[in-house]
Amino acid sequence: MSLPWVRLDSNIYTHDKVLWLLNQRDGYRAYAVYTFSLAYSGSHSTDGFVPKVALNVIHGTPKIAVQLVEAKLWDYAEDGYQIRNWSQRQELAVITESKRRASQLGARKTNCRRWHGPDCTCWKDEDAEILPIGKRAK
Repeated sequence: MSLPWVRLDSNIYTHDKVLWLLNQRDGYRAYAVYTFSLAYSGSHSTDGFVPKVALNVIHGTPKIAVQLVEAKLWDYAEDGYQIRNWSQRQELAVITESKRRASQLGARKTNCRRWHGPDCTCWKDEDAEILPIGKRAK
């Protein structure tokens, strides 16, 4: 499951790594690729991993990837790159999925009790369809 959003520090434009990057040739492009990599990782639930084959998707090049590693925003990883400090600054995919699952389960329980009464426990059965009374699956 993908993250609905990723965190971006509102002071990122003053961060020393970003300032260093912006003073390099193609630094603005590299900065854009960095922010795109945050979105890519969040939307694909990769926990900060950016595969080499995805560089083109986020408008990057191998040269820009090297710049991001030199700026200490990315680290080299097997078959790609790892966004540095992802797990300290972003929600991990497993946590997002756990929250989503808990929310779905709560909604199933609420709907079950609404349509079937307070004693019904069909919400515990993942295969059960929770339908209004009179439209109950057979």
